[in-house]
Amino acid sequence: MVGELVKTITSQLKSGLLRARAASKLSEDQFCVLPQVWDLAVRQRLQDLPLPNTYLIAVAEQVTEAVTTWQTTLDAPNSLVLLGTPVDDTGAVLTAALEERAPELTQRWRILRPLDWITRPADPLSIKGQLAKALEQLKESEEDDGEDDLDDLSRRLTVIVLPPLEQCFLRCIGGWQGVEWLRDTVGTQRDYFWLIPCNTWAWAFLNRVCQVEAYLNQIADLPRLDSDSLSDWLTPFAETLTNSPADEDLSTSALGNISWSNLAELSGGSPEVARLLWLRSLRLQETDRPAQPQPLEAGDALPVPLYQVQPSLPSLPDLDALDYYLVHALMLHGITLRSQLALSLGQSESIVHLCGQTLRQSGVLRLSRQGLSIQPIHYPRLTTELDSNNFLTGDDR
Repeated sequence: MVGELVKTITSQLKSGLLRARAASKLSEDQFCVLPQVWDLAVRQRLQDLPLPNTYLIAVAEQVTEAVTTWQTTLDAPNSLVLLGTPVDDTGAVLTAALEERAPELTQRWRILRPLDWITRPADPLSIKGQLAKALEQLKESEEDDGEDDLDDLSRRLTVIVLPPLEQCFLRCIGGWQGVEWLRDTVGTQRDYFWLIPCNTWAWAFLNRVCQVEAYLNQIADLPRLDSDSLSDWLTPFAETLTNSPADEDLSTSALGNISWSNLAELSGGSPEVARLLWLRSLRLQETDRPAQPQPLEAGDALPVPLYQVQPSLPSLPDLDALDYYLVHALMLHGITLRSQLALSLGQSESIVHLCGQTLRQSGVLRLSRQGLSIQPIHYPRLTTELDSNNFLTGDDR
């Protein structure tokens, strides 16, 4: 009797679930993705959308607390490593937090950027020499008062901001000598406070090969955006894309009626992944799609109603062994030239070019003037895939 009851309930649940899925499918069949010309326009606007104020304030507070403690406590750490995912531009986040959210504090500091490179130097083996030369020039530029009192807290005014640490090494013979030099130097230069952005995968690797965390042991992670933060950040942006009435609440309308908790979970709280996931959820009604959509003028809303479906991660193509190694190298190193990838992987540049081209066509990688990098929306699934294949990931730190 009990068994029959369980079977009946189970059957009803399955039937209800199937009906719900069918209704959802029927509803989604009425929609289509944005025409490419509109998708590109919205994508660019979304990429230009500043990070939430609360996000930058949280980073600024982490930095301010660390620097202030160093300025007031003799034996306080004189460095802070700011960690983010390989698809979050941790260096740019740090710069924005300092310039936009801590200007009154940074006026009390002497902030220097002795290395002005944006991407890894063409010759990775020259990085150690460039680091040493930059510090030497920095010392020469300072006024010499004839005293060298390490106990004088009043001398602690200079904050050095380094390029992202993933740009300061390459996984090859001799490729992380610059990081070893930096690791050994920071602790001896206590009149300077060192701000070092880095991605978690590079940090895990460097900790494995040269124990950086034993020397640079004050670490802070970039904030994670939760469901409320994502809604507060993206809903106002959505309002710029639609001609909905001003009094319509987009959080409950067809545009904005998504699970923000789901978006936060799928993106892992990463702003760069969340941007693209949210964009991927936008739809038009099939009947509203124009035969020849016209480009949008700057700031214009779309001329037809905009809707959303629940966000979902795209599937990955089938990956072979070389694909895995190339993707893993880009997780470690960030934006990388093909020549440097070839050196890191021990492969010919032509093979790396072919593999990279295939992964670009499938959408896994993207190409800029600075080199190849991971397409952020694929980061969550790539992380799971590499972890299941026993690669060292950012979760291993």
